[in-house]
Amino acid sequence: MNLIKTMVFNNGVPMVGRLFRRKNKYINVIYYHDIVQGKGYGSQKTNIDIFKKHIQYLKDKGYRTYTFDELENNVEYSNKSVLITFDDGWRSNYTEIFSFMKEMKIKYNIYLEVGNVGNNEEYLTWDMIREMHTSGFVGFGAHTFTHPDMSDISKIDVNLEFEKANKKITEETGIIPKDFCYPFGKWSEASNKYIIENTDYERIYTSSMMFSYEQEGKIVFGRSSINGERPLKVFVNMVKGNYNVFSDLKGVK
Repeated sequence: MNLIKTMVFNNGVPMVGRLFRRKNKYINVIYYHDIVQGKGYGSQKTNIDIFKKHIQYLKDKGYRTYTFDELENNVEYSNKSVLITFDDGWRSNYTEIFSFMKEMKIKYNIYLEVGNVGNNEEYLTWDMIREMHTSGFVGFGAHTFTHPDMSDISKIDVNLEFEKANKKITEETGIIPKDFCYPFGKWSEASNKYIIENTDYERIYTSSMMFSYEQEGKIVFGRSSINGERPLKVFVNMVKGNYNVFSDLKGVK
């Protein structure tokens, strides 16, 4: 971002967002990817020390966190609630933060890119996932089998990306996934319609900074991407839901 865009994003957007905070009818959702010891990179890799500062803020301010297993669609959550999520299932979600999060008593959730679990050394193993889920501090959802762009559902092997992925998660962990996240955050109304009508997912997560909404009994969530290179105040405003107005301001979802 250039200087002006950065100033608008860091200050202007949340200022407008505060005016429309009443539209935040559902729990606010933030997301990370990989947590690393070295330098971070955008929203894809977050430095561990910066991540710990984020979590310390939530702890100090008394935020309540949840696993997917604890969510209820018809419950109104307080403005001191937040859903922490991680995309893909990077191994660092266990090696770098699992013990720390338990010590802090902060819960989090991971959407599994099932084809890489146990098959790629950079991703979680099923033993790790079982340990994390048993702890009660980590929830798990589905993130397809091969991580395809799902904006055009007609091009997707739905048997592989939904049914096979879900079956593998259940066979390995006993978890029946109720939460689904779009790869790359790419989605469409057609893909939403298919998922709502043909799967058992209760909640669908996009990567759009938008106000979450109900559709035929399911919840379609907007989420805010945490970029460790941004100031702490941006993280704070994302946790508060002040960036959910961003898609409306841009005129897109």
